[in-house]
Amino acid sequence: MKNMTNLISYLKSTLHINVNMSSDKVEYSKPIPIAIKNNYDIFNIQVNNQNTVLLSTNEKDIGSVKKHFNLFENSLSIPVVLHIESISNSTKKYLIENAIPFVSEESIYLPQLLIYFGKLKETYTKVKGKKLSKLAQIILIYFITKKEYKTTINSSAELFAVTKMSTSRALNELLAFNYLQVENQGRTKEYFLKQDIEIETLLRDLKNPIMDTVFIKHQDLNYFHKKVKSSYSALSKYSNIINNVPIYAIEKEYFNELIKKNNSIIIYDKAYDNDLIQIELWRYNPIIIDENMIDPISLYKSLENNIDAYDTRTNDAMDELKNKIQGMLN
Repeated sequence: MKNMTNLISYLKSTLHINVNMSSDKVEYSKPIPIAIKNNYDIFNIQVNNQNTVLLSTNEKDIGSVKKHFNLFENSLSIPVVLHIESISNSTKKYLIENAIPFVSEESIYLPQLLIYFGKLKETYTKVKGKKLSKLAQIILIYFITKKEYKTTINSSAELFAVTKMSTSRALNELLAFNYLQVENQGRTKEYFLKQDIEIETLLRDLKNPIMDTVFIKHQDLNYFHKKVKSSYSALSKYSNIINNVPIYAIEKEYFNELIKKNNSIIIYDKAYDNDLIQIELWRYNPIIIDENMIDPISLYKSLENNIDAYDTRTNDAMDELKNKIQGMLN
């Protein structure tokens, strides 16, 4: 980090969020001694549109740095972040234990944004190779399909009937995957869906929702109230393809619970006769946006690797479905 431009570029390329210099003047509510100010290069930057003061220093006495940091934090109404070009493991540990946000050449700790990259190259590689967790995938699909662009931990926890801790982890995960940005509104963090999501990136980061496929008797389908038509049955709702064979998606956990309660339901691994109905067992509840319709994103992921390359009719229907998803992202 030889200069501020390099630092800004570093943060942008590492965090994949908006980081820019701010022309706003740093305003202090309390005076800070000139002798202390002289130990720091002081910059006003914007991180995801949040004004932030960056204190860059070569000060070796970390105890003094902590005292100075507290002075700046108490004198400013916006977040303060420390920049140390090279940082030892012991200093890193000390700063984290004292909740002091910092950036360095190899580590980033920004609790205001729920971000901590300890070893940047390793961490970013892991994120790139990972798929989204179940809850993160549900939240992302919901907000894209519903075109809802703002949420909080509390509202999402209530909406998806999960704990605040689980919701916080899922939103943090979506931040790391660059689907959300966050702003502080007092003590509340507001999360915003980004407007520039690329469809290929989205489809790459999502998991196939299907965990297993089984068959049950047609009359046993009545036991399952949380079900929705899926596969080609659902594809016909989004395109001109015609399918007369019903296929249903049911959340696997819900399916197993009902099977345990009712031993009369027999599960088959193949369609031995026409009375058997195909059931896809899903990682999550397939009824995310409409109790009568599977969402187009989940449907696409469930079908994308099972389409016959020579079946032009179905491939055209999948193209229609993909275009619908693209329209949601625009």
